[in-house]
Amino acid sequence: MKKFLFRAFALLWVAVMVLLGLYYLLLSPRESSFDESENRALAAAPALTAETVFGGGLSESTEDWMADHVPLRRTLIGFSQRLRDRLSLASYEDSLAALSRTDDALAGELDDAALEALLAVTPAPTPTPAPTPEPTPSPTLEPEATPAPTPEPTPVPKNPEKPAVNPDDYPEYAAVHLDYDNRDFDYYTFTKIRVQALTSVLDRIAALLPEDGTLVYTMVPQASVGNLFVNAEDKRSFTANDAEMVEAFGTRNVHAVSTAGILSEAIKEGQYVYFRTDMHWTPLGTYLVYREMAALAGLVPAEREEFDIQVETPFRGTYYRDGPTTWMYNNPDDLELLSPRFPLEWRRVTAPDEYRVIPFLDENASPTDRYTVYLGGPAGPWTYAQCDNGMTDNCLVITDSFGLAFVPLVTQHYAQVHYYDPRYFNEYTVGGTVADMIEKYQIKDVYVVVGDLHSYNSEFLLYQVSSQLGDQG
Repeated sequence: MKKFLFRAFALLWVAVMVLLGLYYLLLSPRESSFDESENRALAAAPALTAETVFGGGLSESTEDWMADHVPLRRTLIGFSQRLRDRLSLASYEDSLAALSRTDDALAGELDDAALEALLAVTPAPTPTPAPTPEPTPSPTLEPEATPAPTPEPTPVPKNPEKPAVNPDDYPEYAAVHLDYDNRDFDYYTFTKIRVQALTSVLDRIAALLPEDGTLVYTMVPQASVGNLFVNAEDKRSFTANDAEMVEAFGTRNVHAVSTAGILSEAIKEGQYVYFRTDMHWTPLGTYLVYREMAALAGLVPAEREEFDIQVETPFRGTYYRDGPTTWMYNNPDDLELLSPRFPLEWRRVTAPDEYRVIPFLDENASPTDRYTVYLGGPAGPWTYAQCDNGMTDNCLVITDSFGLAFVPLVTQHYAQVHYYDPRYFNEYTVGGTVADMIEKYQIKDVYVVVGDLHSYNSEFLLYQVSSQLGDQG
């Protein structure tokens, strides 16, 4: 009986392999095609030539072709995406974190590092509210008086007292949500406990700042997500409810803005905020979010006209690099490079109290990586701009590649703008922990700008930054 079952299974396996082989040889698409849902080209069937056979490229090309043309591929990808969302799984570059679901206890929700991050927060003392001044009546203009000019935009009150928060008022799964063309779904989900744990890391950073210092956080959905909304005919909503949770859970000087919400309105107005051929937001999208973040830090945002704008075209980015197609070739992007008009020097730390000067725009960046032309791309271990702009305060930007276009914008407001990517930080090279650097350079405000998959489900902030702070003795 066992022999019969073994032979039957072997025959079944051979039959499945033969059917799959016939499908690939006779029925599978032979030409490259563009998949809009993944914003990339699917592999074409490899050519049987002497160069591919003897050059070693046939096996890899065949594997790519077969992977892109598996029967029921879209159904399997959809199932995989839903499964990852329910398990809060995400992968991005060198960061991967998996959160197992259980409702028994907090320790069951997070591994030790995340639990320590969540429990390490020392609640900030509640400041005594200042007495409310009596309102001063506005003078009545005479009929013949000339109307006053429209005032300059003023920032929101800095670090207002926050009301008590009840975590039960917020959903168990925060999400990047898309509603368009009769599709209504969560593209990424993050458990509430993960949002709380990440917020606790932000609280620890904010505790290192002076009393009037502010931390402002945002998560940027990447272009493969945003362009689903850009390309839709019926654009209803593109939202993420994590920002309001970070804002609520964070201490008094921790704030958050919703990049999805800001870019959603811009997309509806037809503004160019996501690249077509690259994974990043455009500098215009960056600027729109910068305005909101600067206001939360108590600043009056700079106008775009205050920057020199250099346009590089055509720009074909990482999507084109990884899967070049005729469609992307014929629809290239424009890359706007905003730079301040005052003198400044970009410095990359090479040793304690030592640095080398780097160009603001790295002309050695390859054509498909031109977004990383800013500051030589995401590198480290620590970089800062020394600005000759008459300002006195300093700030720090904690970011991945999505923040490269953000850094030049905040140079309008600070004497020094420091930037660091946790993947490249080395405390022995810079001469101290992140807490030491914040103290050494008298950092007043911190901006945290990260791509979606470097946020709640990855090691980027929850583990790397947490371990690099050096704030817990």
